[in-house]
Amino acid sequence: MSAPSDAPAAAPTPSVRTDRVRLAVLMAPKPGLSFEEFDRYWLNVHANIFSSIAIAKKNLLKYEQFHLDPAYESVIEAQSLAKSKSRFRGIAIFEATSLDKIFEVFQDEEYLRVVVPDENNFFDHENAQILAGPFASIIDKPS
Repeated sequence: MSAPSDAPAAAPTPSVRTDRVRLAVLMAPKPGLSFEEFDRYWLNVHANIFSSIAIAKKNLLKYEQFHLDPAYESVIEAQSLAKSKSRFRGIAIFEATSLDKIFEVFQDEEYLRVVVPDENNFFDHENAQILAGPFASIIDKPS
């Protein structure tokens, strides 16, 4: 019988998930809108409108909003991690079993009729950027 080892267990090899995909929209505020107006509207008004439509409830596994905190920009720059100034003020993250499921949301009649007109109140489509693909969780601790 051998003594227990004090060495940490080897971490599992990370892998890209094949059962889910994410689409991230780098959000740019509508010209003329302050950061505070954009941020407040996106979280308190638009989130409720978007999450109320049937196709979003049906197709999405997760919808998250990453909200920029301008107070962190100077902290990031002081750490020399990277430049933090950007026209993007947040990231909308959509997760589903396939990219097709996410695009079905954006092509849905209710989305086009209800959500797109609301997006025009705060969001600059022309200056947004979209990224899509599978993801891998490297560290994922429960809170």
